[in-house]
Amino acid sequence: MPFPDSGNYAAIGFCQKSGIPLEMGIIRNHYAGRTFIEPAQSMRDFGVRVKLNPVREILDGKRVVIVEDSIIRGTTSKMRIKTLRKAGAKEIHMMVSCPPHRHPCYYGIDFSTKGELIAAQNSVEEIKRFIGLDSLCYLSLDGMVEATGLHQDSFCLACFNGKYPVKPEQGFSKLHLES
Repeated sequence: MPFPDSGNYAAIGFCQKSGIPLEMGIIRNHYAGRTFIEPAQSMRDFGVRVKLNPVREILDGKRVVIVEDSIIRGTTSKMRIKTLRKAGAKEIHMMVSCPPHRHPCYYGIDFSTKGELIAAQNSVEEIKRFIGLDSLCYLSLDGMVEATGLHQDSFCLACFNGKYPVKPEQGFSKLHLES
């Protein structure tokens, strides 16, 4: 199952390739916006509670594989996993359709410091434990690029590999721009 809507397309591809049936174990409230870009943790937490609702009949007593597009801070995933466990999921495994985000994005995505990124300071095993998963697997950088059918130079991959196409000035922070 995906966490709607961000994981939908990766989950469809995973299910087609693996033969595991796709289930929509969570229904999304489309009136709630993107939670990971909210400026405060309390707003992200509230948004997650309002945004996604588990379907107990699908989850109760099941082993669940979640396909997600990314894990940035880990706090949203942690709350979602708690919700799935309360709904009765017996095991929860997560597959992420990109590599871990270990470097800040200076080009517009709202994670501007390394301190905000769970993968910058933690191993996959530590992230798995923090979120409360039975297993966690990320797609490799090569695997992600290969899945597009395009050459690696077609993309900015700085948030994954730290190689910025345009180097930010020493000491640059988007946090100073927001004041």
